[in-house]
Amino acid sequence: MNNYTNKHLFSAAFCISLFLTTMTCACNSSGKWKSNQDSTSIEEYHADNDIAMIAKSFADALVINEPLDTLENNFTGVLTDGEGHPLYTDIQGSPGIWDVNVTNPNTAVIRNVYLGDLLPGYLESYITTNLDLTEDDKIGTSVSDTTDNTQVTVYNLDGAYLRFEIRTALAPNGLEGPLLSIVLTTTPPLTL
Repeated sequence: MNNYTNKHLFSAAFCISLFLTTMTCACNSSGKWKSNQDSTSIEEYHADNDIAMIAKSFADALVINEPLDTLENNFTGVLTDGEGHPLYTDIQGSPGIWDVNVTNPNTAVIRNVYLGDLLPGYLESYITTNLDLTEDDKIGTSVSDTTDNTQVTVYNLDGAYLRFEIRTALAPNGLEGPLLSIVLTTTPPLTL
């Protein structure tokens, strides 16, 4: 082969290897093109704050008469289910914000701050299942006669109590949604 053909072969081989290197770098491990688009990733909304584990830690402390500490336990932010997904989306489409507040050494309140697509029944079931509570542990359920129709359900934790308070509220845009307060306390319920 002459010198001109060798240069062409070298150039072609170099171009092919450069092309293959570029293709390898542009693809991820699944072989699909990586996107340079600024897309919202679930990692931005991932929180290591599983609501059932928070409720369980409060319940465990209250059952053994350990006082709750406001400095360690107060929190405002996104709470998740067991898979790291936000528990609800607010009316603007953002992950729902929760307020975790230790009101005194014997009481903690977990509540959703904004209205959204929260499913209180699912959440009650998720938390009670993680606390190993059954219908036998339920003290009772009541619904108020007020305009917000607050529903209260109380469970006995053998030395502490778990109370779910669900009331209906209206957003400024007219949408209706639930506001949920989850109360863990050593104070027995007055009546149901």
